[in-house]
Amino acid sequence: MTKPTENLIVAIGAGSVLFSLFGVISGGEFLNALFGIMIGVSLIGVVLIERNKKKNKENQ
Repeated sequence: MTKPTENLIVAIGAGSVLFSLFGVISGGEFLNALFGIMIGVSLIGVVLIERNKKKNKENQ
C-alpha cells in the first residue's frame, strides 16, 4: 500500500469517527453512530497493522 493510499484511508477512518461522534452530540442515537465509529477504527487499525508489517519486513 502506498503512502498516499494509507493517508487517504486514515483520513476516511478519522472522518467516520468524527462524524459519528458529531451525530451523537447533535442528538442522534448512539447505536447508529457505533457502526460508524467501528468502521473508522477498523480502517485506521488496518493501516497501522500494515505499516508494522512493512517495518518488520524491512528490519529482517
